[in-house]
Amino acid sequence: MKKDGKNVIKAPEKRMPDKSIKKEVMFHGIPASPGIAMGLVQILGKEESILEEVKDEKKLAPEDVEKETAIFKDALEKTRTETKVLMTRVKETVGQSDASIFDAQFLILDDKMLLNEVLAGISKKLLSAENAFRQTVSKYIAAISAIEDPYLKERAADIKDVAERLIAHLRGGRKVVLEHLPGPRIVVAKDLTPSDTALLDKENVLAFATESGSKTSHSAILARSIRIPAIVSMNRFYNRLEDGDYLIIDGFLGTAVLNPEKATIELYKQKEKSESRLYDEYLRETQLKSETVDGYRVELAANVENAENLEEIKKFGAAGIGLFRTEYLYMNRDTFPSEEEQFEVYKKVAQSLGGRPAIIRTLDLGGDKLSSLITTHEQNPFLGQRAIRLCLAHPELLKTQMRAILRAGTFGKLRMMFPMVSGVKELDELLRILDEVKMNLQKSNQRFDGSMEIGVMIEIPSAALVAEHLAEKVDFFSIGTNDLVQYTLAVDRNNEQVASLYEPLHPAVLALIGMTVRAANKHGIWVGVCGESGGDPLCIPLLVGLGVKELSMSPISIGQTRRLIRKMSMREAEQLANAALAARDGWETMAISRRYVEQKFPVILHGN
Repeated sequence: MKKDGKNVIKAPEKRMPDKSIKKEVMFHGIPASPGIAMGLVQILGKEESILEEVKDEKKLAPEDVEKETAIFKDALEKTRTETKVLMTRVKETVGQSDASIFDAQFLILDDKMLLNEVLAGISKKLLSAENAFRQTVSKYIAAISAIEDPYLKERAADIKDVAERLIAHLRGGRKVVLEHLPGPRIVVAKDLTPSDTALLDKENVLAFATESGSKTSHSAILARSIRIPAIVSMNRFYNRLEDGDYLIIDGFLGTAVLNPEKATIELYKQKEKSESRLYDEYLRETQLKSETVDGYRVELAANVENAENLEEIKKFGAAGIGLFRTEYLYMNRDTFPSEEEQFEVYKKVAQSLGGRPAIIRTLDLGGDKLSSLITTHEQNPFLGQRAIRLCLAHPELLKTQMRAILRAGTFGKLRMMFPMVSGVKELDELLRILDEVKMNLQKSNQRFDGSMEIGVMIEIPSAALVAEHLAEKVDFFSIGTNDLVQYTLAVDRNNEQVASLYEPLHPAVLALIGMTVRAANKHGIWVGVCGESGGDPLCIPLLVGLGVKELSMSPISIGQTRRLIRKMSMREAEQLANAALAARDGWETMAISRRYVEQKFPVILHGN
């Protein structure tokens, strides 16, 4: 082209990027529940929090105070009712121990100081019910958030969750998309609150992906319970997605693929088919022995939340119940469960197992969870009067439960286990009370199992250190790895700020487990594991190598655990355990185990 007789090079036209063409992007997080899911995204919580909205501060007319007070009380009652419904849903889906997360919300809804301050804001400051409540509860949230203690900081999230629901009721209710998703969706959120997880449309949730959280978060526990993939701690992920985006979730590796290319989709379709085929194979293998190639037998038992979940024992081929949690019998009621009420539940457990054993754990709650029955206030309930400590302070509570368990034992093979024993003195007192209960049953001519096996949970480091003395007095040990890790490493497993320090395979934890097994072997008793580690593929080879005789886990994990054990040899597992005990930290032990599992059974980690 010429201009004024000169050659001119025309600059190429600047093209705007074609937004219809979306590139494949991969994100990484922490795998929280295994499995593959592909589908459309449903974003939760992008809208501004209604608690933080700025509302018109227009004053009430004095004659409207009574009406506004009634509006607040009505919303309060609706929120209480809603919270009960949410608790019931979590109990049915996940179990009572996780449903107890709503206890803190009930305490907030019944907090007289907070409620009186709201009512004063309406009557004296002439604020609307919504503004009076928002001002009051925001002050509480700010005060608790400023406290250094991480456990108390987490309570601010509980307050915020229930506060937003109450404000929604003040506005006449809210449109809930969680209960009725528009179709199969992958749920993406910054985090999922207890009420979020309870409301989720379980039929249409393909997977979870959250920006925060840990393997022990509410969403992760729910995902594992209903067998759907989940990834947590997806940094800088949430704001990159929109409703309707196509996403692949790999719960084995902890990766998410946004806008996957055709080849990627085909790859994951094959992976998904492999996973489904494996699940069917596990169900067909329920009669196979769970023993290593060189003949070391490991009993695979189930952790059970309540008597409604017993059908899964047979379905997944469990050898029995390694942990039956009794806490649900005591929660959210105005009176303690009677001996007869407990007896009927334990009898049902015994009869349903067809001769297979069941370990009934005595009450493992603190007074903070039984606030309507026991008045207590502790700054740190995890280190306070809970479990056996609470029962010894209220011996009639323990005696009632002991009587019910002993009587139910005549209908099957029940074992009794005491949680949170820290030393011999506590155990001696427990056994003294047990003998007293047996004598009273005998005097009243009631049938009971006088030779029932009695065990102790090893979940406090001091118990592991004196295990040899404890082993002289009981029939078995069951290691509660969740608390043993927490107390050994001084890490709150529910605090995401220190989640990276929670190392189930830390050499110190393994050393305590090894010490417990050696003490048990010396006195001819057996050792099981009933914590999360019992069903973790990376922990299993090391636990077996240390000499654990029973692994108890979520029933759905039994099939893959059986397959893994049948591919292992005890000689190799012992070598792995010795190498792990000599390691410097939990990352090194994890790497040792990962290499072994990837060699023997890679599908358990990668899904193909």
